[in-house]
Amino acid sequence: MLIVCIMKDRIIQFLKENNLTSTKFADTIGVQRSSISHILSGRNKPSYDFIEKMLLSYPDINAQWLITGKGNMFINQPSLFKNDEKITENSLTFPESHIQNSVNPNTEIKETKEEKEFPPKISNSITDKKIIEKVLIFYQNGTFKEFIPE
Repeated sequence: MLIVCIMKDRIIQFLKENNLTSTKFADTIGVQRSSISHILSGRNKPSYDFIEKMLLSYPDINAQWLITGKGNMFINQPSLFKNDEKITENSLTFPESHIQNSVNPNTEIKETKEEKEFPPKISNSITDKKIIEKVLIFYQNGTFKEFIPE
């Protein structure tokens, strides 16, 4: 029963991520609207036929994620984390082509002449130190994720 609840939650997450109503979703994958309602309420389990229709209608969905929760929601969505581990400072991985500078969140970063802050800060050793506050990742489908180092 635990797996079904989790799959139901992933379907809900998919609907939210894609701004889909249960009605539009049912119409798109070709199932009765009541079937969606019963699955989302936990009354019924998603059948093989339901999962197949969902995967055929939305080919970018990662079937492994939908069924087991492992991996990313979408097939071509790059993963920042090795084996989808919990976010840690050392678990971030980027393709080498996207790495300009390897930066530790607590590493001091000196400003270049092009960088200007407004309003200008008063020079002080405490305020001159820049620490990464958050990282935003934008996907081609218009969504984004925000990561905040602990």
